Amino acid sequence: MSERHKKLDDISSALGISKAKRTTFKLEQIDEKEMKLTINKGNIDLANPWFGVSSSGEECALISAALFEALLNSLKNAQKENFELKLERSIWQHIPVDFGDVWSVAINEIKSKKFKKEPNLDQIIKKIKREHPNLFVDMQNLIHTNKEIQ
Repeated sequence: MSERHKKLDDISSALGISKAKRTTFKLEQIDEKEMKLTINKGNIDLANPWFGVSSSGEECALISAALFEALLNSLKNAQKENFELKLERSIWQHIPVDFGDVWSVAINEIKSKKFKKEPNLDQIIKKIKREHPNLFVDMQNLIHTNKEIQ
C-alpha cells in the first residue's frame, strides 16, 4: 500500500498483521455486474483480512464470514458491557439496599418494553424507585433519624 492508502496500513497494523503477511488486492470493474479481483501481494488465505483498492480509489477490506461474525460478536459484547456499566452506575447513584434486586427489576423492566433507541436508564431507575421504594435507602428518613438521635 502506498502513502495514499495509509488508512489501510493503519487498520492492518492495528490488527497485528505485518506488511510481510498482508494480502493486498486491486478491484477492477469489468462491467455492470462483474468485478475482477487481482491479488497484488500475499496469499489466498481467508484467515486474515485482505486490504485493497477499487479502480475508483475506494479503500476496502475483504474478510471471511467467520471473521465477520467474530467481529460482530465482539461489537455486541462491547455494547452489552457498556450498557451494563451505564445501568450499574445509574443504580448505584440511587443508593440501593440490595443492588442485585434492583438490577433484576431493572432488567425485567427493560425487557418488557420495546425501545427504538437505548433507554434512558436514569428514568427507568427513578420509576423503579417510585414503584419499589423499599429497594432503595431512604436518605430523607435516614437524615431525619440521625438528627433525632443527636
